[in-house]
Parts: sequence; structure tokens; C-alpha cells
Amino acid sequence: MVTITLDARGVGVPAQMAAKEVYGIFALAYPAIQTADLSNIPSLPDESMHHQMEVLGRTAREDLASINRRLIAMCIADLARGVRQSLEGAATHIDLINELSPDTIRDEIGDDIEDAMVAAIQSAVGQQQKALRQRAQAMRHPQLVAKVVKGLRAPLSWTPELSSFQKLRNCFEHRGGIVGPQDVDETNTMILRLPYLKVDVIDASGAVRPFEIGMPVRETSTVKVEVAVRKTTFHLGQTVEVEPKRIGEIAFACWVFATDIVDKLGPVAASGQHKIHI
Repeated sequence: MVTITLDARGVGVPAQMAAKEVYGIFALAYPAIQTADLSNIPSLPDESMHHQMEVLGRTAREDLASINRRLIAMCIADLARGVRQSLEGAATHIDLINELSPDTIRDEIGDDIEDAMVAAIQSAVGQQQKALRQRAQAMRHPQLVAKVVKGLRAPLSWTPELSSFQKLRNCFEHRGGIVGPQDVDETNTMILRLPYLKVDVIDASGAVRPFEIGMPVRETSTVKVEVAVRKTTFHLGQTVEVEPKRIGEIAFACWVFATDIVDKLGPVAASGQHKIHI
């Protein structure tokens, strides 16, 4: 008998890696860009020819604002790609559990020596996994989310937030960050709802203050940490402006999405593993 172990934890890796790396890249790149001389861009390492490109009529301030918007749009696109890949992985994981037939595989490979059987089973499972992933990749975002939610052992905590994040991504990707008719509801508004880590300091008198880096905290104070939802509203025709400090929040939201999916994808056991015996 051969045991195949499907580990749900791998499903969250694309979104979690995107969250970690995008946050790191933005934290390194954004401050450097603000102090850079945009009129004298250096050559790339090992570049044999320096490319000096200019757009007529642009001021240094306009160049900086445009570069900042592009950097933010690139970060959001990469985060959305990671979330999408994790959703595709979740759909593939669900279908593989539901559709993988040990009896069919046994009939196909027959009886053989153990090493040959293991290789044949690995090949058969790999082929089916590839076909199921291609099916997930062909789905539109609403269909994919609906499929994953239906296959979870508990309701997803952040379904509306996932949808609003996809709207933000589409707005940047297809409309240059300008809110279009495709993005808005019946009130001509696009609402972005994303989970973020809310940290408050409660002093002895009960007064509550948002925690800030470097803030002194007395021993008599209490620090309260929770995942809350921040709602931001944009109107039809408005250019979406994402504050640089929000990129960390958006990256954290993608991490939360991935963790929520993985937690509810696997069996109740903490290992998140599903075993199939052939």
C-alpha cells in the first residue's frame, strides 16, 4: 500500500511569500526613491549602455509622483497574483481530494514491483494535479472564490475583503488607478475593505490611544491587539491614491487571507494533512 499525503499548508505559500517580499521590497525602495536624483538615474549593474529616457513637459515633482504610483501599483499587482495563486492551489487541493480515485489508479497501474508502483502512482497523481490546476487557472475570480469557499470545512472569514482587494487590483491593472464603471456599485463608489493589525494602548484611566512605534508604554497600561477591518471609499472617476504606509497593511491582509484559507482547507488536525491510501 502506498500513502499519498496532501499538505494544505503549501497552499498559502504563494500569498505569504508575496506579502513578505513585497513588504521588504517596498520598505527598501520607497525611502530611497524619495531622496534620489531622478534627473540623474544611475546605470544598472554590469550595464554596457546607459539609457537616458525623458518625457517632455514633466516636472521633477510629477516624475516622483508617477514613480511612486507605479511602485505601489506593481506591489498591489504582485500581492494580488500571490493571492490568486493560493486560491488556485486551494481549488486544486479540494478537487484532488474529491476526485482522486485510488481504485482507478490501481486499475491503471496494475500489480508491479514496489518501486515501479510508487513511480507510476506519483506520475498518475501528478498528471491529475496538473489538469486540476489548469482548470482552476481558467476560472474567473468570483467563480474561483466561490469554489474555494464551498470546499472549506468552515466559512471563510474574509470573502468580502478578498473581492474588494480584487477590485483594487483591477482598477490599477486595467484603468491606471482611475475608478471606472466596472469598479463601482449602484452608488458609484468603490469600497476597499481590508483586514489590518490594530494595536491600541489602554492606560490606567481607560483612555485608548493607537500604538505608534517609539511610543512609551507604562507598566500600568494594557496593549490590545486585534485584526480589524479598514474601509476606504473611492468615487467614480477618482484616481485611487494609496498611502505608502498602507502597503504594509495590504501585505498583512494578503497574509491573513492565505492563513484563513489554509486553516479551513485541511482537516481539523493542526497538521493540515490529508492522507490517501492506494
